[in-house]
Amino acid sequence: MTEASKPLSPDQAAHPDISLSSGRSLSATRRQFLSAMIMGGSALGLGGCAAGLSRSRPRALAGQTVELLYYADLLDSHRPEVAAVAATRIGPADQLGQAPWATVQGVPRLSRSFDPAWQALTDPHAATSTRLGGSALLAASLDERRAELSGADPLTLENGQCWNGGGLGYLSSGESGPAISHMLKADVRVSSDERELWPDTAAAGYRRSSTRVLGTLGEKRNTALGISAWQRFTRAGVQVAVVGVTNPHAGDEQRALDAWFEDVSRQVDEAAGSAELTIVLADVGSGPALWLAQRLAQADLVLAARGQDLWPEMVRVPRDDGGEATVCFPGSRGLGAFHISCISHGDHWRFDGHLMVADHQQLSPRGQSLAEDFQGQLARLRAPYAEWLDLPLATAPQWLWRRDTCAGSWDALIDAALAEQSSANQLRLSPGLRHDFRVAPGEPITRDHLLSLTGGHRADIFQHPMSGNGLHQLLERAADQLFGEPMLLDRSEDLPRLGGQEWQCRYSRDTGRRVNLKGQAPSSLLTWSLHPGTPKGEPLWQCLERYLRSRSDGWSLAEPDRVQLDYVDGHPGWHPEARLS
Repeated sequence: MTEASKPLSPDQAAHPDISLSSGRSLSATRRQFLSAMIMGGSALGLGGCAAGLSRSRPRALAGQTVELLYYADLLDSHRPEVAAVAATRIGPADQLGQAPWATVQGVPRLSRSFDPAWQALTDPHAATSTRLGGSALLAASLDERRAELSGADPLTLENGQCWNGGGLGYLSSGESGPAISHMLKADVRVSSDERELWPDTAAAGYRRSSTRVLGTLGEKRNTALGISAWQRFTRAGVQVAVVGVTNPHAGDEQRALDAWFEDVSRQVDEAAGSAELTIVLADVGSGPALWLAQRLAQADLVLAARGQDLWPEMVRVPRDDGGEATVCFPGSRGLGAFHISCISHGDHWRFDGHLMVADHQQLSPRGQSLAEDFQGQLARLRAPYAEWLDLPLATAPQWLWRRDTCAGSWDALIDAALAEQSSANQLRLSPGLRHDFRVAPGEPITRDHLLSLTGGHRADIFQHPMSGNGLHQLLERAADQLFGEPMLLDRSEDLPRLGGQEWQCRYSRDTGRRVNLKGQAPSSLLTWSLHPGTPKGEPLWQCLERYLRSRSDGWSLAEPDRVQLDYVDGHPGWHPEARLS
């Protein structure tokens, strides 16, 4: 095997901060990864289809129906809030006009869903008029739907980032997670960020949980954590296999991407061999979920998470073997849950899904009473920490929001706080995280908000030497993960936020030729990261709190530094006029 074809670790193959920790060339790393895919019939290109086509599997009788309730990415959302809607969402160029890479006007046009209610879920301006979601309303909505489907015994599925996301998980070290899954009556969930955040207690949390926990971490790690790769359930006389696919880019995932995919493919094939319906809970992000759906021939339904994207209907994806897969993008922060009816046609399944919005006004009197009871349960969980978490630090001078390919006002706040402690002419760099909490003008900014910006991770600040060439390569790699192929490399982060220097990204250019830096080459960066192994420093939330406490009444926030994104005219996801600024 040549050096170029050696499998890469997840950190080498897909980490946008790689130059901050290893100094390796980002574009060279990508070329090595693509070479590894091509040479020798790599499993990344062929293994899923080859394995899937080689096995027979049982089939359900025509007309049999299995009911599913599905949610993901709660992210410590415990009360109704303004929906976190992406102002601009641009994906790979060859995915133009396809879900989920569209916002605002693009969603109804591309999805054929013209329900006015969807505006509150897809339009950044319309969303500000309604507060929805949160774990309590979501639990009540799920209970009401279960009552309606009582004879069908629906299967409730919970995907990743539901035990972390904000202040409660952060301060309780994940103790709140099992209680919330129990309140939502989840039958099964995927092992997620809790393994990185609380490595010493995650296994104990899984043992305490009444919810089955799944993961494809390899036999040794699965055994140590007390989890399994898949689980079989019986619903409406149908054998249903649920496979939990863990994030290939997680900080504790040490396998090469091809080894990770070989394991995933093997587990899906094994599960499908003993079930009529095979469901994949993919805690991998939007792009990788589509990538898996194209290659896992034995997966009937792929339920995406981590990308935090919402699409109003089930998405049909052509598979590499000529068949078709179905994918669901459920949104985030307890906005609602998808009710999916799986209807057998003998040789294939049809999936009818729609989002049940967690809206107090749509609940029956019984449901509203249930929501109040669940809110009381959450209040008791938060009680030991509520005074600290909800302490007002400053008043929001404008709408604070984040979801955008380029940058939002939360990113402007982060950059302003970093600038106060950076040296002269030092650049600031923040990852393009999608964790969002909308705060209206005049509302208090709290520690819970600040912890939500990093998904409940500590996110230490550190300085790192950086040459102009190194910064260019880092930005090229981040752009490539968003706009290039394979989609498996998409880490569900938007473009990095660069403060102190203008830069340009030419969307339609080839790999390695998208980025143009303007200005003098830097000598160092002030940056921060969620990923293990980065240098220790002050947590980002503490830096932000210090900055906010020093603001006087009537303070204002400058527009964020945004990349100049060229060659996107006509893209259905490009609507800069829809920003909330």
